Amino acid sequence: MNADTQNTSLMDKYIKIRLGGSAYRVRLMTLLLFAAAAIILIAAILILAFSGSCSHKEAEAAPSPSVNVTFVPTDTPAAEVTATPEASATPEAVEPTATPEAVSSDFKTIEVGGTNDAETVKKIQQRLVDLHYMPYPETDSTGKGTVTSLYGSMCAKAVTKFQERNGLKETGKCDQETYNKLMSDKATAYSMKEKDKLDIVKAVQEVLIKKGYLKGSATGYCGTDTVAAVKSFQKANNLTVDGVAGTKTLQLLLGY
Repeated sequence: MNADTQNTSLMDKYIKIRLGGSAYRVRLMTLLLFAAAAIILIAAILILAFSGSCSHKEAEAAPSPSVNVTFVPTDTPAAEVTATPEASATPEAVEPTATPEAVSSDFKTIEVGGTNDAETVKKIQQRLVDLHYMPYPETDSTGKGTVTSLYGSMCAKAVTKFQERNGLKETGKCDQETYNKLMSDKATAYSMKEKDKLDIVKAVQEVLIKKGYLKGSATGYCGTDTVAAVKSFQKANNLTVDGVAGTKTLQLLLGY
């Protein structure tokens, strides 16, 4: 029997199968195909089941991501902001230069007719001159102004005006409070205004007369003529023309 005959015989071969009390003829090829399909189906089910089990185990085994937040305390305080106040400018404002001087608790008030310390009186006079509350009381042989150790009426009037312009009690006596303020760098300098009556006014008038800005004699009283003369001087020297002789005007007029 050749190969074609054998294949045909195999395809046509039947097998008897008994189920219950009945017998059935089943083609052999049909049975083989059914068995092969069953095996493939069972294998597919097993593969799917195994794959799902592995995926589930991997999902359980995978660690969940965690976020660790660490707070680090700091002892560094926040930077403080300090506001700096704006300085207000006034015409001819010049800061007087002075070195504050400590005063002992046994400071004795300087007054007219008192037993005054000579060196303290000289310091007071020089400071009053620097702030233009009084002119130099004397001049030396070369014509240069000098201070003295005498606390007279000129000093007393100058101290009274200083106390008035610096918000102190006007006594004409240089007590400890007045002395401390006078020697401090916060002392208000003198500005010659209309109706002022002072020795420094007389000294200014003498210079204005000498320079031709004022006529008549020096009286020590600042009237309308003196104010007009100050304005003319200020205009000629490119200063603020207001008739008030501030620090710059007085320095140009007096030379100190």
